[in-house]
Amino acid sequence: MRKILCIADIHGNIQELLRLREFAASSDIDDVIILGDFSGHNALKDRKENEEDVIHVLSIMSNFNLLCIPGNCDWKSVIHIFDRHGVNLHRKAVTVDDTVLIGLGGSNPTPFNTPFELTEEEIYEELKSLLRKNKNKKVILVLHCPPKNTVCDMTDDGMHVGSSAVRQIVEEFQPNLVLCSHVHESGGKDDRIGRSRIVNIGPISGDRVGILGIGDKIHLSFEKIRKR
Repeated sequence: MRKILCIADIHGNIQELLRLREFAASSDIDDVIILGDFSGHNALKDRKENEEDVIHVLSIMSNFNLLCIPGNCDWKSVIHIFDRHGVNLHRKAVTVDDTVLIGLGGSNPTPFNTPFELTEEEIYEELKSLLRKNKNKKVILVLHCPPKNTVCDMTDDGMHVGSSAVRQIVEEFQPNLVLCSHVHESGGKDDRIGRSRIVNIGPISGDRVGILGIGDKIHLSFEKIRKR
């Protein structure tokens, strides 16, 4: 079974990223998926800083087979950086063994006017197009924003802030697994929509890491990592 380290919401926390790099190397993990939000929140209004942060993260993780999507706190220009480094999964379908990874970054609209937000209609149409091309295959959705009205999109005050379009897509196409992040408070949470499993990977500042297993079956587990 191929093991893939899944990380999200780095937000400039390079010390934690280095810790996860060491964990992956010591665990014989060669593949890494990054689900967006590379910079600290101070880069929300600074495109150049965000681009530099993305390049720095890609350099740190360059010994791994990488796939990346942007988060809502990343500028859309980072997609070109992903393309140049051959790691872009945004608006793409990539086959790993017999499983198709379908990626879409950014998020549904937020109250904070973050750099990479999509309308619900855009999210739905982008994902529908990719999923229609991969019917009758094992599919993992790699998203930044979670589907609405699950335990994976709930804030501390009980609000559901996920995407209604993602939920509609999951209900219609029933992918095997949906990986997401975005809502930090729901990191590590696990839910289902029909036959589809939904997992919020959560920020790297937590004491856990998501390990995706791809083989005869698709498996996602969280592993505890000791703090230094």
